[in-house]
Amino acid sequence: MPALHRHALRAIVYAAAFAGFCLSAQAQDRPYFSWNGEPRIPACEEAAVQRAVIGHVARADAVYSGGITIREMHRIVETGYSVDRPSPYARRFCEARAMMSDGRQRRVYYAITEHSGFVGLSWALEACVAGIDPWRVYDARCRTARSY
Repeated sequence: MPALHRHALRAIVYAAAFAGFCLSAQAQDRPYFSWNGEPRIPACEEAAVQRAVIGHVARADAVYSGGITIREMHRIVETGYSVDRPSPYARRFCEARAMMSDGRQRRVYYAITEHSGFVGLSWALEACVAGIDPWRVYDARCRTARSY
């Protein structure tokens, strides 16, 4: 078989595998696309989003965060939603109360952004825990993660 045909066949197999993944994924963990009437990005309280927030905070450098992580989140609310301001992608802004590993309760702010995941196919987020941003990565009082 000529090399060109092998590459074309390989591309078709990969595309079919990806399509199968997208169709078989469970609703809460599926990639979010912006066609066919599906939501553009997941809601603040979805389990996949909560896992992403907890993981985002847990991956922070221990020097930056003092080694503090989120144990659980509750009282989750959406604080804003925007499209076409300033980019055409959807953004959802959320706030929650988080029980931290140090026993304290803190506010956590996070922004979910459309087409920001792996190769732009899904969503991604940025999260900031109030009082645990000593280098002001998210500006004063987590401003960039909490408002638009």
